Amino acid sequence: MTLGEHLEELRVRLIYSSVVVVLFMGVTLYFGREIHSFLIQPYKSILGPDAHFFQIQLMAPFLIYLKTSLLLSVLVSLPILLSILWGFVAPAVDPKTEKWGKIIILFSTLLFWSGIALCWFTVFEDFLRIFLVVLRPDGVDPYLPIDEYYDLFFNLHLVFGASFQLPIVLILLGRIGLISSKFLLSKWRESVLIIAVVSAVLSPGPDVFSMLMLLVPLSLLYFISAILMRVLEASDKK
Repeated sequence: MTLGEHLEELRVRLIYSSVVVVLFMGVTLYFGREIHSFLIQPYKSILGPDAHFFQIQLMAPFLIYLKTSLLLSVLVSLPILLSILWGFVAPAVDPKTEKWGKIIILFSTLLFWSGIALCWFTVFEDFLRIFLVVLRPDGVDPYLPIDEYYDLFFNLHLVFGASFQLPIVLILLGRIGLISSKFLLSKWRESVLIIAVVSAVLSPGPDVFSMLMLLVPLSLLYFISAILMRVLEASDKK
Protein backbone atom coordinates (compact mmCIF):
# COMPACT_ATOMS: atom_id res chain seq x y z
CA MET A 1 0.00 0.00 0.00
CA THR A 2 1.14 3.53 -0.73
CA LEU A 3 1.37 6.23 1.94
CA GLY A 4 -1.86 7.73 0.68
CA GLU A 5 -3.64 4.37 0.96
CA HIS A 6 -2.37 3.94 4.52
CA LEU A 7 -3.65 7.40 5.43
CA GLU A 8 -6.99 6.63 3.81
CA GLU A 9 -7.32 3.42 5.83
CA LEU A 10 -6.44 5.30 9.02
CA ARG A 11 -9.06 7.92 8.19
CA VAL A 12 -11.70 5.23 7.66
CA ARG A 13 -10.83 3.55 10.96
CA LEU A 14 -11.02 6.89 12.79
CA ILE A 15 -14.45 7.43 11.26
CA TYR A 16 -15.56 3.98 12.44
CA SER A 17 -14.27 4.80 15.92
CA SER A 18 -16.15 8.10 15.94
CA VAL A 19 -19.35 6.36 14.85
CA VAL A 20 -19.00 3.86 17.72
CA VAL A 21 -18.53 6.66 20.26
CA VAL A 22 -21.47 8.63 18.83
CA LEU A 23 -23.74 5.59 19.06
CA PHE A 24 -22.81 5.02 22.68
CA MET A 25 -23.26 8.74 23.36
CA GLY A 26 -26.79 8.51 22.02
CA VAL A 27 -27.57 5.80 24.55
CA THR A 28 -25.91 7.57 27.49
CA LEU A 29 -27.61 10.88 26.64
CA TYR A 30 -30.98 9.14 26.50
CA PHE A 31 -30.41 7.80 30.01
CA GLY A 32 -28.67 10.98 31.15
CA ARG A 33 -30.90 11.64 34.17
CA GLU A 34 -30.61 8.06 35.42
CA ILE A 35 -26.83 8.15 35.01
CA HIS A 36 -26.65 11.47 36.87
CA SER A 37 -28.71 10.05 39.74
CA PHE A 38 -26.38 7.08 39.94
CA LEU A 39 -23.13 9.07 39.83
CA ILE A 40 -24.14 11.45 42.64
CA GLN A 41 -24.97 8.64 45.07
CA PRO A 42 -21.69 9.05 47.04
CA TYR A 43 -22.45 12.76 47.48
CA LYS A 44 -25.96 12.13 48.79
CA SER A 45 -24.75 9.22 50.91
CA ILE A 46 -22.51 11.61 52.84
CA LEU A 47 -24.62 14.76 53.00
CA GLY A 48 -28.06 13.14 53.06
CA PRO A 49 -30.80 12.51 50.48
CA ASP A 50 -31.70 16.23 50.41
CA ALA A 51 -28.17 17.28 49.44
CA HIS A 52 -28.06 19.54 46.40
CA PHE A 53 -25.55 21.22 44.10
CA PHE A 54 -24.99 24.82 43.08
CA GLN A 55 -25.16 25.96 39.46
CA ILE A 56 -22.65 28.76 38.98
CA GLN A 57 -22.29 28.76 35.19
CA LEU A 58 -25.36 28.99 32.97
CA MET A 59 -24.47 26.06 30.71
CA ALA A 60 -22.83 23.89 33.39
CA PRO A 61 -25.56 21.20 33.55
CA PHE A 62 -25.75 20.91 29.76
CA LEU A 63 -21.96 20.67 29.39
CA ILE A 64 -21.83 18.11 32.20
CA TYR A 65 -24.32 15.90 30.38
CA LEU A 66 -22.18 16.07 27.23
CA LYS A 67 -18.89 15.50 29.06
CA THR A 68 -20.30 12.62 31.09
CA SER A 69 -21.82 11.07 27.99
CA LEU A 70 -18.56 11.35 26.04
CA LEU A 71 -16.32 9.94 28.77
CA LEU A 72 -18.65 7.07 29.60
CA SER A 73 -19.02 6.24 25.91
CA VAL A 74 -15.25 6.11 25.44
CA LEU A 75 -14.79 3.98 28.56
CA VAL A 76 -17.52 1.50 27.65
CA SER A 77 -16.45 1.21 24.02
CA LEU A 78 -12.71 1.20 24.82
CA PRO A 79 -12.02 -2.40 23.72
CA ILE A 80 -13.89 -1.80 20.46
CA LEU A 81 -11.97 1.41 19.76
CA LEU A 82 -8.61 -0.19 20.52
CA SER A 83 -9.45 -3.17 18.33
CA ILE A 84 -10.36 -0.90 15.42
CA LEU A 85 -7.10 1.03 15.74
CA TRP A 86 -5.08 -2.15 16.26
CA GLY A 87 -6.49 -3.42 12.98
CA PHE A 88 -4.54 -0.61 11.30
CA VAL A 89 -1.24 -1.78 12.86
CA ALA A 90 -1.79 -5.56 12.75
CA PRO A 91 -0.93 -6.11 9.04
CA ALA A 92 2.56 -4.69 9.66
CA VAL A 93 3.49 -7.14 12.44
CA ASP A 94 4.04 -10.89 12.60
CA PRO A 95 1.18 -13.21 13.73
CA LYS A 96 2.69 -13.72 17.21
CA THR A 97 2.90 -9.97 17.82
CA GLU A 98 -0.64 -9.54 16.51
CA LYS A 99 -1.87 -12.16 18.99
CA TRP A 100 -0.09 -10.46 21.89
CA GLY A 101 -1.49 -7.11 20.79
CA LYS A 102 -5.04 -8.40 21.15
CA ILE A 103 -4.24 -9.86 24.58
CA ILE A 104 -2.73 -6.56 25.72
CA ILE A 105 -5.82 -4.66 24.53
CA LEU A 106 -8.05 -6.99 26.53
CA PHE A 107 -6.04 -6.87 29.74
CA SER A 108 -5.37 -3.14 29.44
CA THR A 109 -9.11 -2.52 29.28
CA LEU A 110 -9.85 -4.86 32.20
CA LEU A 111 -7.13 -3.23 34.32
CA PHE A 112 -8.41 0.25 33.50
CA TRP A 113 -11.95 -0.70 34.47
CA SER A 114 -10.64 -2.40 37.63
CA GLY A 115 -8.90 0.80 38.73
CA ILE A 116 -12.09 2.78 38.17
CA ALA A 117 -14.12 0.19 40.09
CA LEU A 118 -11.69 0.30 43.01
CA CYS A 119 -11.98 4.08 43.17
CA TRP A 120 -15.78 3.96 43.03
CA PHE A 121 -16.28 1.27 45.67
CA THR A 122 -13.54 2.11 48.18
CA VAL A 123 -12.04 5.58 47.69
CA PHE A 124 -14.29 8.24 46.21
CA GLU A 125 -16.89 8.36 48.97
CA ASP A 126 -14.17 8.52 51.65
CA PHE A 127 -12.55 11.32 49.70
CA LEU A 128 -15.77 13.33 49.77
CA ARG A 129 -16.35 12.56 53.44
CA ILE A 130 -12.89 13.79 54.43
CA PHE A 131 -13.19 17.16 52.71
CA LEU A 132 -16.92 17.79 53.06
CA VAL A 133 -17.39 16.53 56.62
CA VAL A 134 -14.20 15.74 58.56
CA LEU A 135 -12.12 18.77 57.53
CA ARG A 136 -15.01 21.19 57.06
CA PRO A 137 -14.97 24.01 59.66
CA ASP A 138 -18.15 25.14 61.36
CA GLY A 139 -20.32 27.61 59.51
CA VAL A 140 -19.23 26.50 56.04
CA ASP A 141 -21.82 25.27 53.54
CA PRO A 142 -20.69 21.78 52.40
CA TYR A 143 -22.50 21.80 49.05
CA LEU A 144 -20.47 21.84 45.84
CA PRO A 145 -20.95 23.43 42.41
CA ILE A 146 -22.16 20.73 40.06
CA ASP A 147 -19.24 21.13 37.63
CA GLU A 148 -16.66 20.90 40.45
CA TYR A 149 -18.17 17.64 41.66
CA TYR A 150 -17.95 16.05 38.22
CA ASP A 151 -14.39 17.34 37.70
CA LEU A 152 -13.36 15.68 40.96
CA PHE A 153 -15.27 12.53 40.06
CA PHE A 154 -13.69 12.01 36.65
CA ASN A 155 -10.18 13.18 37.57
CA LEU A 156 -9.93 10.81 40.53
CA HIS A 157 -11.37 7.80 38.72
CA LEU A 158 -9.17 8.35 35.67
CA VAL A 159 -6.08 8.55 37.90
CA PHE A 160 -6.89 5.15 39.38
CA GLY A 161 -7.66 3.69 35.95
CA ALA A 162 -4.39 4.99 34.50
CA SER A 163 -2.40 3.76 37.52
CA PHE A 164 -3.63 0.23 36.92
CA GLN A 165 -1.86 0.23 33.54
CA LEU A 166 1.39 -0.47 35.43
CA PRO A 167 1.60 -4.17 34.40
CA ILE A 168 1.05 -3.30 30.75
CA VAL A 169 3.84 -0.72 30.84
CA LEU A 170 6.27 -3.04 32.66
CA ILE A 171 5.59 -6.03 30.39
CA LEU A 172 5.97 -3.92 27.23
CA LEU A 173 9.28 -2.56 28.54
CA GLY A 174 10.32 -6.14 29.21
CA ARG A 175 9.36 -7.32 25.72
CA ILE A 176 11.50 -4.65 24.07
CA GLY A 177 14.44 -5.54 26.33
CA LEU A 178 14.69 -2.47 28.55
CA ILE A 179 13.99 -4.35 31.80
CA SER A 180 13.79 -7.98 32.93
CA SER A 181 12.00 -9.99 35.60
CA LYS A 182 15.31 -10.38 37.43
CA PHE A 183 15.69 -6.61 37.54
CA LEU A 184 12.14 -6.09 38.85
CA LEU A 185 12.51 -8.71 41.58
CA SER A 186 15.94 -7.43 42.65
CA LYS A 187 14.66 -3.86 42.91
CA TRP A 188 11.33 -4.63 44.59
CA ARG A 189 12.10 -2.62 47.75
CA GLU A 190 12.95 0.51 45.82
CA SER A 191 9.96 -0.02 43.54
CA VAL A 192 7.51 -0.42 46.43
CA LEU A 193 8.94 2.74 47.99
CA ILE A 194 8.36 4.63 44.72
CA ILE A 195 4.83 3.21 44.50
CA ALA A 196 4.21 4.33 48.11
CA VAL A 197 5.33 7.88 47.30
CA VAL A 198 3.18 7.98 44.15
CA SER A 199 0.21 6.56 46.10
CA ALA A 200 0.63 9.22 48.79
CA VAL A 201 0.63 11.96 46.15
CA LEU A 202 -2.30 10.59 44.16
CA SER A 203 -4.42 9.36 47.08
CA PRO A 204 -7.48 11.54 47.64
CA GLY A 205 -7.18 12.18 51.36
CA PRO A 206 -4.56 12.73 54.06
CA ASP A 207 -5.42 9.45 55.81
CA VAL A 208 -3.35 6.27 55.51
CA PHE A 209 -6.37 4.27 54.35
CA SER A 210 -6.66 6.22 51.09
CA MET A 211 -2.97 5.70 50.34
CA LEU A 212 -3.18 1.96 51.07
CA MET A 213 -6.12 1.62 48.68
CA LEU A 214 -3.73 2.52 45.86
CA LEU A 215 -0.46 1.20 47.32
CA VAL A 216 -1.57 -2.39 47.95
CA PRO A 217 -3.09 -3.16 44.51
CA LEU A 218 -0.25 -1.43 42.65
CA SER A 219 2.33 -3.41 44.64
CA LEU A 220 0.50 -6.65 43.85
CA LEU A 221 0.34 -5.71 40.17
CA TYR A 222 4.08 -5.02 40.25
CA PHE A 223 4.90 -8.52 41.50
CA ILE A 224 2.38 -10.12 39.15
CA SER A 225 4.08 -8.28 36.28
CA ALA A 226 7.48 -9.65 37.35
CA ILE A 227 6.09 -13.21 37.45
CA LEU A 228 4.45 -12.87 34.04
CA MET A 229 7.68 -11.49 32.59
CA ARG A 230 9.60 -14.49 33.96
CA VAL A 231 7.09 -16.84 32.33
CA LEU A 232 7.43 -15.02 29.00
CA GLU A 233 11.21 -15.07 29.25
CA ALA A 234 11.17 -18.83 29.88
CA SER A 235 8.86 -19.27 26.89
CA ASP A 236 11.23 -17.30 24.66
CA LYS A 237 14.15 -19.56 25.61
CA LYS A 238 12.19 -22.60 24.48
